[in-house]
Amino acid sequence: AAVSFTQTMEDAAVSNITSSLQMRSLTRKLSNKNAKFVYISTAFVHGCETGTKTEPLPETLFSLHPYDPLELYKSMLGTQSYASAAMNALGFPNTYTFSKCICEHLLHG
Repeated sequence: AAVSFTQTMEDAAVSNITSSLQMRSLTRKLSNKNAKFVYISTAFVHGCETGTKTEPLPETLFSLHPYDPLELYKSMLGTQSYASAAMNALGFPNTYTFSKCICEHLLHG
């Protein structure tokens, strides 16, 4: 993963999504079936939503509705138009937080 707030959309997808999906795939193929893949995300995956001390954000996946996480990932690697529109509409300030949110959805699904 890369912790950079200025990465291009494609670079953020490769470093923060592709690498995690590949590690999960590798873990599943290991002969040691007790091996676990542990994903560490970030606290900044809720787009423009913010919590407070008395009303923190829930520890649930941030809704990407009406956008499809897999299509967003593909768009980040390709034309980027669908992903760019979603990133702006959902209020993500940068490609880092956006890519980490998409990765959570792809790993969870």
